[in-house]
Amino acid sequence: MSRLDNKPQIWKLAVDLGLGSTTRPVSEILNHVKQRVRNVAQKFSSATLNDLLTATAEEVRTIFKEIHSNEDLENLQSTYFALGETGFANLHNELDSQGYAITLKRIKPAKWDRTYVSVIDCRGDKAFRAYFSKWHELAHLLTLTQQTRLVFRRTHATSLVDAEEGLMDLIAGEVGFLADFIPSHGFGDISFEMIESVRRQVSPDASYQAASIGIVRALPRPCILLEARLALKKSEERNKAQLRLAIPVHAEPTQSLRAVHTTTNQAARDIGIYLPKNWKVPAKSVIAAVFETGGSARARENLSWWRTSSGTQLPNCPVRVEARRVGDSVIALLVAEEDSDALFAA
Repeated sequence: MSRLDNKPQIWKLAVDLGLGSTTRPVSEILNHVKQRVRNVAQKFSSATLNDLLTATAEEVRTIFKEIHSNEDLENLQSTYFALGETGFANLHNELDSQGYAITLKRIKPAKWDRTYVSVIDCRGDKAFRAYFSKWHELAHLLTLTQQTRLVFRRTHATSLVDAEEGLMDLIAGEVGFLADFIPSHGFGDISFEMIESVRRQVSPDASYQAASIGIVRALPRPCILLEARLALKKSEERNKAQLRLAIPVHAEPTQSLRAVHTTTNQAARDIGIYLPKNWKVPAKSVIAAVFETGGSARARENLSWWRTSSGTQLPNCPVRVEARRVGDSVIALLVAEEDSDALFAA
């Protein structure tokens, strides 16, 4: 069950969408949106994920406007403000350092105009998240109910992300890489190179980071994608400030290499595999070795190596591990061996 399932906003959204009472509103909403997007794909004969993006924008009556410079932003504001769209006057404040996209409902659209305008900030590093930001805005419009709002925002500030925004991110990650559009063959050797090949084939406009997460979720083989870097336990992080006040600096907890971000696909979950984030990376794993030495490496390991200090451990499952050092982190791909399904079935 998702952590969002217990959020009142998510329950209300499920009811407003006519999904009725459910103990798993996140799954119900996600399935509802996926089916709607599949209908769009059929209606517009979408052949690629980029086709699907364009078709879905047309279906929900929005148009994308990309901002690549401050001049672009000023020109867009002036153009729409001249058309009587006063909501664009504050656009420069909405798209601050934390604002990645915003969708505004037109007040005075012409008959041929679309109802919404989705402004995507592509300035600087934000350009790498443009594909995901577009699907985030579409997710809002695909789940629009009678409680219509005039504006939707996408922020990258974790402290500002509420439950509904978290759900939109989840939807964007799923439908932006809908499994229907991911090739169902050639998965004998799942690797970073294979993921990049699929990305170039189905969605070249998506960033490698977003594509990696989306494609891993859609893969038919059980696998886990993770980012590992030095971090504290959650309890240690919460108590860090208090510890600094109460005890000498040298007694502060020591950071360990931990899986700070994890993506476990449905195929893995189906056989009982799930890696919670923030677990400590096993010292004998190639992930730890690559963190120390840099570069990249592959190895055969077992998920049972992953365990907590209290003794909790992942199930016995042979995996192929590929790890590469990227800056202060290691990105790793753990793929269950071909006989893992039989192992769990037994």
